[in-house]
This record gives sequence, C-alpha cells and structure tokens, in this order.
Amino acid sequence: MGSSPWVAYPETVGKIRTIAVLAIVLGSSGAIASADDTSYGGVTPGSENSENLPPKAEEIPEGALMLTWPGFMMHKDGGSCFFVQTSQPVETAWKKSEGRFELVLRNTQVHLKNTFLPLETEFFDTPVTRATVLRKARKDVVMVFEMREDAMPTITQKKGKDGFNYVFVKFAP
Repeated sequence: MGSSPWVAYPETVGKIRTIAVLAIVLGSSGAIASADDTSYGGVTPGSENSENLPPKAEEIPEGALMLTWPGFMMHKDGGSCFFVQTSQPVETAWKKSEGRFELVLRNTQVHLKNTFLPLETEFFDTPVTRATVLRKARKDVVMVFEMREDAMPTITQKKGKDGFNYVFVKFAP
C-alpha cells in the first residue's frame, strides 16, 4: 500500500460498480487527526480575528438583521451555553412549556439555510437534547430547545469584538 494517503473501497450500487475513495489527511507529524482534536472551524463568540466569521459574511446587506450562526459550547464549570450570532442587536422574547424552551428573535432573517439544521446535544451533559432554529410568522425566528429536564436558562446579549452581536442562552451545571 505504500505511503499513499488514498484508500479505495469497491462498492456495488445496483448494476453499476463504483469505487469510493477515502482520503486520509496526515498532519505534519504523520498522525491521523482524532475526534479529540480541539480545532473548531465555526464561529467563536467574541473572537477578534476574521478566521471565525460566519460563512459568506461579506454578503450580509448593510443594516439587515440576520441570524448568521447558531452554536453550542460546554463550559469548564460544567454548564452549557447555546448562542446565536446576529448581524446587530436583536429584540428577544422567550416562552417556556413542558419539555420545551423557545427563544424568539424579533424581526430577524436567517442568513444561510444551514442555520436550520439542529444542534444535537443529547450526548452532552446539558438539559437540552436538541436546539433547532425555525421560522416563526413572517418576521421572527425562534430557537427551540427540546429539554430532557426542567431548567431555566439565563439569557444575555452583547456585542463581540468581531463586530457581530451574540445572544447567549446559558444553563447552569
């Protein structure tokens, strides 16, 4: 097999025989990246550099209120935090019901379709199993938290050093 980073796996699909190619990327040390790798390619709240801007940030119309990135973080103290990055400060509201918590972002548009993909957190030590951004009415967006246990988060909002606004939904340990 030599030192080639390419591995081919033959696979039959219907009557057509295809070859699936898997590229294994090796770091400078020659080791394969693991799940424990701490690199993160998404938005980091408050980051000062432009490496962690949301995708296609330059396409956000000036003055538009856009939800540009939903995210999730675990804290060292054992608590968890969900956040939404917006292009400017946003008016929020919330609603709590059995097994559900909703954060409403007033007069907000969604920047990219990927924003609607759920944040799956069932394997983390947080009271939330999943958080999903949904369109609510014509002008609002809601982030729905499916709860595994009853918990009331703390909601804060602040402007980041990167120029974006952040709404934080924090759950205690």
